[in-house]
Amino acid sequence: MLSMFALLLAANLNLTYLACFVPTPQDLSEPRLHQVHTIHVGNMGDDDEADRFRLLLEEQVARKGFVVVNSPDKADAILTGALSVRVHRSSSTARVYVTLHTPKGERLWGRDFGSKITNLFSLSEPVKLRAQDVANGLKQDWDKSAKFPLRKD
Repeated sequence: MLSMFALLLAANLNLTYLACFVPTPQDLSEPRLHQVHTIHVGNMGDDDEADRFRLLLEEQVARKGFVVVNSPDKADAILTGALSVRVHRSSSTARVYVTLHTPKGERLWGRDFGSKITNLFSLSEPVKLRAQDVANGLKQDWDKSAKFPLRKD
């Protein structure tokens, strides 16, 4: 009897442990993301380039087919984040973490877009590249989210 109890307890602990690390379809792509059509691009942090990044991001998000609105009240979702720019001797890097929330604060999407080293004298500009990366990533995940049926919770 005791060995059966120990076996059941061990099996339950293993299932609980595995459940913490196995992604669900919602973890892979939020189905409600596909319902977002209007986006308000909000605060992107306190970095010197944050306001410029926000403007570049608005442009890139609009190019991907979303409608950018100037008020969170008019949006299906609000995109916020934190931008970090590092200037090195002959290059600069930009990194941004963004999240997309409903107006009620429910998280729909979020990703970290890592820094890529860019030569200061080249035509590629890291802050603009991160805005493009965010818009591309959002659109790709938006497209993927249509493949998951909405759950009625």
